[in-house]
Amino acid sequence: MELLDLPPEMLDLIIDCTAPGGLENFVLSCRTVYERAASQIQRHNALKRRWSHTTSALARRGNIMAIMYEISREPIIAQYIESLHLRSRRSEDEVGEDSDTYNFRDDNNAMENIKDLLRYAEHYANANGEDWWDHILEEDIMGDPSRTDRLYTSVALLSLLPNLKVLQLPNRWHEVQDNGAAATLVPNVQSLISMSNTGGYRQKPLTLLDTILPFAEEGFNVRAGLQCLQPFMVLESIRNLYAVSCVAVNEDWGGIPFHWPNPSLSSPLTKVEFAYCCMDATALSSLLANTPALRVFRYSHQTKWDNLEYDWNAGEVLDTLANYCGKTLVEIAITIDDLHGEIVNGLSSFLRFQSLEKLEVDVECFCGPPVESGQRLGGDPRIPAGAEAWRHIDIPCMGDMLPPSMRELHCNTNFPAPSKDALKALFKNIVDRRKDQLRNLHTAIIRQYRSSTAQEIARNYQVILEVFDEGIAEPRPRSMMPLWKREFDSKVGGIVMSEAI
Repeated sequence: MELLDLPPEMLDLIIDCTAPGGLENFVLSCRTVYERAASQIQRHNALKRRWSHTTSALARRGNIMAIMYEISREPIIAQYIESLHLRSRRSEDEVGEDSDTYNFRDDNNAMENIKDLLRYAEHYANANGEDWWDHILEEDIMGDPSRTDRLYTSVALLSLLPNLKVLQLPNRWHEVQDNGAAATLVPNVQSLISMSNTGGYRQKPLTLLDTILPFAEEGFNVRAGLQCLQPFMVLESIRNLYAVSCVAVNEDWGGIPFHWPNPSLSSPLTKVEFAYCCMDATALSSLLANTPALRVFRYSHQTKWDNLEYDWNAGEVLDTLANYCGKTLVEIAITIDDLHGEIVNGLSSFLRFQSLEKLEVDVECFCGPPVESGQRLGGDPRIPAGAEAWRHIDIPCMGDMLPPSMRELHCNTNFPAPSKDALKALFKNIVDRRKDQLRNLHTAIIRQYRSSTAQEIARNYQVILEVFDEGIAEPRPRSMMPLWKREFDSKVGGIVMSEAI
């Protein structure tokens, strides 16, 4: 019997079963199926418009619980959610509820249906269901969700979503880490990820998740441990990690350490972008040693509260990158948002990055003696006996630091700070090197903040001078000058600045 010989009612059931992932291809297979599926197509399009990109603004209070309520009423909704933003915005949370509007929390049947929905979820069933539900109810009766996120509720919701691809976690997700306020959730999150990575007869939750977006805002006082994101890094589908204000500092006494709990599990991440973050080389080595497929690494440094990483060792960070990712990285960005102290050791060579094609750096990152010199600046300065103290004119030329694979170079400067010598030293032989060693370098840009006083240097060394926000009445902050940071801002839907919250 052929498909079109089936009774219409049975064909309807088959069409229903193809939603959401296979419906569009199936109904386009022939005119008869397409005409029969008119109502299903209309419903599919409505659900896709409403739910493919879901945010926590869906309800006035306890937004995440409201999403689960809608799924309990129509379970197929869970399959339509591909992008989920759980980070609440204060403007959303401050809107009061309409007392005349139906409140599902006052309906015992509605709440029992949500509990039943979770009871049949594989992850929830493997956990202590009653204990989990008690945590969810405790979270739900708390006040302002901008101050108390529904972390148990968030994990419960994630356990329902098989087609989720992009995720922004709640504001206070940093509490879900070792020694954090919600440390008891760590094994539950790890269990969910482990279950998602295990094959089976049906699709598991989070098996398509490939991108994590920032959940924290920018700010000197904002410190979110990178450790809270580590469980997601071992998802077999994960590829992109974008983070703001994450801290991974093992050496400084006030730092938040980062460790890799299971060395038998590596991460398939190919891109990590850390904006306004605070990390040292030791903590980064724990990440980089377990991300063998990494191709893009972008990082901007910000000294954090209590003078965490007041002095920063850019040279050691670059060495760590080369040790673990020298063969795989094709793009690197290393810039500075706000450094209160000094560069302990500066950047000195990118030659170990065999496939590097695009590089963006701040001149300030070179303004310290190279690691190999044995010298150090900052709070623990060091000059080997008999050595001359490092100076800005000792910065090696960019032409001697880059591999032949280089195609695009962006160099950001506060010229004339920290000195005219720094910029001149970086580009002193770039013209000759582009003729012989760097023949693939088709783009070389010096980017200056709100001024063109470096024009003569750019002209002399035959590179492009690009002025950032010159003549603009309300210029963007210096931290947004790097091209990669503006691209980051666009990709993640806007960096939330602490002053605006």
